[in-house]
Amino acid sequence: MEAVLKALWHIALISFRPDAPEEIRKEIFDQYQTLAEDCGGRDTGILFWKVAHNLDLRKNVHLVEIAVFKDDAALQAFRGHPKHKELTDVLSKVADWWVGDVYQTLPNDLITETPSHEAALLDGVD
Repeated sequence: MEAVLKALWHIALISFRPDAPEEIRKEIFDQYQTLAEDCGGRDTGILFWKVAHNLDLRKNVHLVEIAVFKDDAALQAFRGHPKHKELTDVLSKVADWWVGDVYQTLPNDLITETPSHEAALLDGVD
């Protein structure tokens, strides 16, 4: 029997308001790239982190955040982290977002301890 991991998937769809300056959009995107590590990374239960520009802009969603947390306690700790609050304080002035959180049971080999595994999962995806 294959080992499994029950993890909490957190998805955020971020839509910049029309008057949001391009410079602020870029700063927010850049901050998102290191936010998981800035908030403690794998040691605090953030198992996977990716924020990228949305490929489908038909609904005016500009950024997609996909994160996998060990459990709800890890997600709540992330939400309460000062770096997360700092980013969402800025974001709230220039964007709206929608969030979905679900538990999903996965084979353990989908989420490993090696940082290179994220690159393997996302090989060829930018």
